Amino acid sequence: MIDSISMVGWNGARYRLGGPSGGVRDVWIQGGLDGLWVPAPRTPTRTSRAYQHGSTPKVTKIEERLLDFAVRIEGRTRRDFERAFSEWMAVWSFDQDNEVTTRTGDGRRTIRLRLDRTPKIAGRMSMQTTRIDLEMVVVACWPYLTSGTKVVKWEPGVGSHTGTVPISNPTDVPLWLKFEGTPATKWILPDGLSGRMVPLRPQTTGWRVQTRQDFQTIRAAGAGFEVWKAMRGVSFLHEIPPRTPRTEIPVEVQGSAVPAELRVHMPRYHEMPWG
Repeated sequence: MIDSISMVGWNGARYRLGGPSGGVRDVWIQGGLDGLWVPAPRTPTRTSRAYQHGSTPKVTKIEERLLDFAVRIEGRTRRDFERAFSEWMAVWSFDQDNEVTTRTGDGRRTIRLRLDRTPKIAGRMSMQTTRIDLEMVVVACWPYLTSGTKVVKWEPGVGSHTGTVPISNPTDVPLWLKFEGTPATKWILPDGLSGRMVPLRPQTTGWRVQTRQDFQTIRAAGAGFEVWKAMRGVSFLHEIPPRTPRTEIPVEVQGSAVPAELRVHMPRYHEMPWG
């Protein structure tokens, strides 16, 4: 299970919220975090026409992840308690993310959280209180945990070349590749593992491609959306499925006047802290 949980706040404050080594501050998690131990929530969508028996399944929407948990704030003196309480309230924001890190036998994974509701004191707090439990409801707008990004390079040199690059996806979340490259008359990139190839328009500056469909697909320095318009509707359609072992995918460059370089970014997203 979880070996430790720590947090770095948007203001740089650091907390060790759980684990065998204890906390460096007087705040620790009492319970909850159930929403972190399960996959990101889904909402299936369906349509139904008049006189239709049942319904027709449509896309399943991946929702934001809500976490409902309790923390204990405790001070050795009233002054210590007031300091710990005010610092904890200051580290959370509706407009800024905190980075929470879990460590398990599967390694280190992080998720970005911000307030969804104002923290609520459980019970009552008097002028003599030195310990309270605080009910927290926070949200991860991007619902996946991440363990970093693997980057591979292809450096074929000047001119026109074909080759392959190794990709993999050991996680339980589909992977949409990101590409970056140098100027060339034409780059031809793979559309996932489908065998389909996507040619890019001539690039005179460094460029990057995000193959995920709900992002602007291609961007070049100083060109913005004009590059995307020049693609004339050609886009990427396929992801790299979960648990894909190391696989070589084809790439091609034509007419590179400078030593060509292609960088393939593979962000590692996860449904849970383990697995």
